[in-house]
Amino acid sequence: MAKKRSAFSSLLILAVLFAAVWMYFTPYLAMNRLQKAAKAGDTEALNELVDFPALRESVKTNVRSAVENSVGHDRNPLAVLGGLLAGAVAGPLVDAFVTPSGIAALTEGERPGQHRDGQQDGGVRVKNVKVERGYEGMDQFVVHFKDKTDGTEKMALVMHRDGLFHWKLTGIRLPAAHTAD
Repeated sequence: MAKKRSAFSSLLILAVLFAAVWMYFTPYLAMNRLQKAAKAGDTEALNELVDFPALRESVKTNVRSAVENSVGHDRNPLAVLGGLLAGAVAGPLVDAFVTPSGIAALTEGERPGQHRDGQQDGGVRVKNVKVERGYEGMDQFVVHFKDKTDGTEKMALVMHRDGLFHWKLTGIRLPAAHTAD
């Protein structure tokens, strides 16, 4: 009887350990699936892996913040007008980012809408980029794209837990939008 309890306890401990390890690696696996789905243009898989409304709002917020940071606190009327116009242009920018090709570019550390090494494929490769992935809380996972030479962040992709084992891309962080005043 004691041997049966011991075997059951061992199996239970192994199952819990396996589940914990699996749970830890799920955002890494989700990012890998996201990259593959975006490259393949698999819209069904992208719909499972991307929270499009949250991602669009994140891009809009980043654009607004970047414009506000570039305009600064100098209440020059032309700068304010430029900021308002930039806010109006944010819609097409969001459309450029939040497409399968735009998401594919983002997951590779690229910026959508430009040319890559003279090719017409819709992205410019951010060279000398180091990728760092990690948790920023139990329900938030961030992929940082940093310059290899000076370590400055080029951008970051933010994923949030959706249920227990699933993750969705919900936002991006652009350094120009997060500079201190």
